[in-house]
Amino acid sequence: MIRYKVTLSYNGRNYSGFQSQKNGIAIQDLIEKALKIIFKEDIRIMMASRTDAGVHAKGQVFHFDSDRKMDPYKLKGSINALIPKDIHINEVKIVDDSFHARYSVKDKTYEYLVNIGEYDVFLDGYAYQCFYKLDIDLMKEGAALLVGTHDFSSFNTTPYKDKKDQTRTITEFKITRNKDLLRIRVTGDGFLRNMVRIMVGTLIDLGRGQKSLDDIKKMLEQPCKSTKRYNITGNGLYLVRIRY
Repeated sequence: MIRYKVTLSYNGRNYSGFQSQKNGIAIQDLIEKALKIIFKEDIRIMMASRTDAGVHAKGQVFHFDSDRKMDPYKLKGSINALIPKDIHINEVKIVDDSFHARYSVKDKTYEYLVNIGEYDVFLDGYAYQCFYKLDIDLMKEGAALLVGTHDFSSFNTTPYKDKKDQTRTITEFKITRNKDLLRIRVTGDGFLRNMVRIMVGTLIDLGRGQKSLDDIKKMLEQPCKSTKRYNITGNGLYLVRIRY
C-alpha cells in the first residue's frame, strides 16, 4: 500500500466546507471524485483540518492510500485537470505509512483578514469588512492574553461530549496592519470548532469597546460554554500552514 501526502490551496467562497456533508458542495467530494477517475477505485481522503463554509486555504493537507503507484508530479497534474480552478493541488509526495495528515500535525497557522477602511468590493468574501473604529493596540494586548496553554472552552463551539479536554496551546498571536488591512495570525497545536473565529471576534469586540481585557481574562480563567461571544464570519479566514 502506498501513502500519498497532498498539499493544496482553495478559494472556499463557493463551498460548504472541506469535509463531505449532506447539504452543499464540499471540496473533499470533488477531490475524491477526481481520484476515483485516476485510480479506478473509491478512495477516501483524510484531511488535516475540516475548514468551514467560506474558509480559504493556502496550505491544507490530506493523505490517502492506494495499491497503485503513480509519479507524484504526474498525479498532481492529473488531479488539477479534473477539479475546479478555485482548488489547486500544490504538491504531491509519497510518504511513509506512519504519516497521518491529522495526527502527525505539530502545529497549524491561520490568518484572518480584517478591512478597517472603506468597504472594498474586491475584498468581499475574502476579508471581514469592519465598520467600527478599533483600538488596535488594545487588541494586541488582548491577543497576548490568549498566548499560552489554556482551557479554551469559552472560545469554541465544540460540545464537551465531542471533546472533553478543551485545553490547547497558542504559540503565536500577532496583529499587523498594512494601511486599512489587518492581518491576524494565530499558530497553535490544535484548534476546536470555530475557535479562531471566536478569538478574532472577541478581539474585535475588545477593539470596539464591547469587551475589556478583564472580560478576556475571565473567559480564560472561568471557561464556560454559555459565555457571550462573537463568532465572526468565516470568509476572512485562511488556513495558511500545517507543520509536521
